[in-house]
Amino acid sequence: MNKIAVLILSSLISFSVAAADLPNFPFVVANGTAEKKIKPDTATVHLSIMAFEKESDQALKTVNLTTTQVSDIITKYGVRKENIEATDINKSTTRRRDPEFNALEILGYEVTRSMTIRLDNLAQYPEIMGNLIATNNVSGVRADFDISNRKAVEAELIAAAGAEAREKSQCDGRGPRQQDPVGLWHFAGFFVR
Repeated sequence: MNKIAVLILSSLISFSVAAADLPNFPFVVANGTAEKKIKPDTATVHLSIMAFEKESDQALKTVNLTTTQVSDIITKYGVRKENIEATDINKSTTRRRDPEFNALEILGYEVTRSMTIRLDNLAQYPEIMGNLIATNNVSGVRADFDISNRKAVEAELIAAAGAEAREKSQCDGRGPRQQDPVGLWHFAGFFVR
């Protein structure tokens, strides 16, 4: 589990900046890129809690009990309650079907709830995920990783890519250009390697 977490945690942010809206001919298009390897420091965990029972009240009790177990696991590791978000409960009926797909008697009720948990500290991520995955009636567990200072890093990378594009646009093979770039366009991408 630790090896998987380390592989997921190594990520790369890449940005690209280029001159935009082409001015009157002649014109120069220049691209600039900047990238920085950054280890994520936050994660958003998404999971579903599901129970199927013959009686809907029993399915609801199971989902509520599992929700409490998940909350206890998360808070045990110091995650604040404000970082735990649970959706409303959904209920659906499962019926037996005949060969013509007509609905017959009720087989049971499926009750579900989704939860989203924001982890501001990844030090205990492997233990938290291990406990969540080991909890009965929890499925679809996945995590999205990010960095807490994303806006500052994006601004830094956009500035670096813009400077590179500006520098490229100043020299077009015929000597230095006499005018500054007219416009800039930027593309930002997030890549995990």
